[in-house]
Amino acid sequence: MKKLNYLFLLIGFFSSAQNYIVENEKLKGNVKSIDLFIIEYGNKEKPVELKTFDIKGRPLVVKKYSDGYFRSEERNEYKPNQIITTLCESCGDNFDQYFSKFSIKENQKYPYSGYLTNDPSVKRKIFKTTDKKGNVVLEKYYTEDGYLTSVAKSTYNIQSKLLSRESYDDENKLLSSTKNIYNKSNLITEEINKSENRPELKMNYFYDNLGRIKLEKQNYNNSLYETSYDYIKENDTAKILKYSASPPKDKKLYQIELTYPKQKGKIVEKQNVSDNRVGYRTVYEYDENQKLAVQKYYDDKNELIKESHYTYDKNGNWNEINISETINVIYNNDAPKKENQKKKYIRKIEYY
Repeated sequence: MKKLNYLFLLIGFFSSAQNYIVENEKLKGNVKSIDLFIIEYGNKEKPVELKTFDIKGRPLVVKKYSDGYFRSEERNEYKPNQIITTLCESCGDNFDQYFSKFSIKENQKYPYSGYLTNDPSVKRKIFKTTDKKGNVVLEKYYTEDGYLTSVAKSTYNIQSKLLSRESYDDENKLLSSTKNIYNKSNLITEEINKSENRPELKMNYFYDNLGRIKLEKQNYNNSLYETSYDYIKENDTAKILKYSASPPKDKKLYQIELTYPKQKGKIVEKQNVSDNRVGYRTVYEYDENQKLAVQKYYDDKNELIKESHYTYDKNGNWNEINISETINVIYNNDAPKKENQKKKYIRKIEYY
């Protein structure tokens, strides 16, 4: 049997992105459960993720799989002004066993505080306190035995926008903090992030009179970086030009985003630009209901290297993604040759 080595043409963003994630997706209808599977290389269905929800649409259980093997489980319990999240990675069917002796040890110091272990798995309980609007204002992280390991405190404005978040270790030492400032339109104008052993990161945002982002300024360790946006309308095409500058005087175009109509829907095309040349492109095709129907990736030679087609159920949630992808395949030590491979994501959705 020949040995196969796969060298993917898609690198960086393309290779790491999860194909089944739809940007800014919001579930429609009263979903009870979602069972996600993948079919690839002609094999049978393999589980990817299982989610169950309560009648209010809140996640109860989330199970994740890697290459068909059970990887992690998260359980959520909802009480008045409190959410208890239990997470267990690499636990298999022993979830309950790991937490069977859990009890909060209020004044006992975590015996392994400050030490690194070789255990790559995560086993913890998080007790979250919420305000009247459901915003999480306090989080306490415990081990499976009940030792406190860290605490996070958050504040919000009246529109439930995050104002600040501070994380502390089990000895109340500040580990990291985030502070946000908003304008009268509730758009963020400043974000300051600090963390232990890292320089401060400061972001400033500026908008036009339509509320569109015009300029982002980043200051990290006294290094300045800017991203600016130009909005242009030409006939029936809307164009956004994105420029990067580091230092600020070194302004270069790095992305062009085009939006234009097609039949009953619309097309959004994002072009990556390098040295004034268009390289990789991503094309999104939307139907008349503004739902993503097709997503296409082109390389810097304008060759189609990946294509995804979406279908939806009667409630408007996607239930199938068919993906066709071109990769380089090496058979033994022969020269690489292009080969098209197909895979399919299937979501089985149950409603209340």
